[in-house]
Amino acid sequence: MSSRTRDFIINKACELFMHRGYNAVTVQEICNACNISKPTFYYHLRSKEEIILNIYDPIVKNLTGHLMNALLADNYWEQLMVIFESLVQESVKFGIDVHRQLFISNLNNDYGSFDFREELTRVAVNLVEKAQQVGQIRNQSPAKALYEASAYAFLGYELTWCIKGEAFKGFDHVRNALEQLYDVAPTYRKYD
Repeated sequence: MSSRTRDFIINKACELFMHRGYNAVTVQEICNACNISKPTFYYHLRSKEEIILNIYDPIVKNLTGHLMNALLADNYWEQLMVIFESLVQESVKFGIDVHRQLFISNLNNDYGSFDFREELTRVAVNLVEKAQQVGQIRNQSPAKALYEASAYAFLGYELTWCIKGEAFKGFDHVRNALEQLYDVAPTYRKYD
């Protein structure tokens, strides 16, 4: 029951963060929303910050539904783009305030929030290899190295979004950068 209570607290807190922003929500408000006491909160979590540190794994897990959409895409390149676009959507859903705090927490102490997730990496690398084989991706660098470079480029866009404090300008900038990095065949490009 303990992990279920912890998950419930994290989920309820994330709902509050998405509606009001991380900094505007207090531990007491989280406790009130969960109908628990502060000692119960602190029994399951060390701090409000710990909630933020636990949101990236659910974002990756939520990609499962998006991965099904990826499999329906017309080609391997589009399947890979569904993954990145889904990451953008999930990031935007949690909001800039939550992501700022996630970056701040990890800058103070590397909690691994931005580490590569094995399952997601395996799927993405597989898609890159297949896209290379059929000529959709013309950059023939090792697939894992390409995926890692694209993930870091994505992270850079995410960080810039947090620094600038603007609404994410959509997936266009990310996709354009990835088309250049992967050297996508012209028939599969949306941007030149």
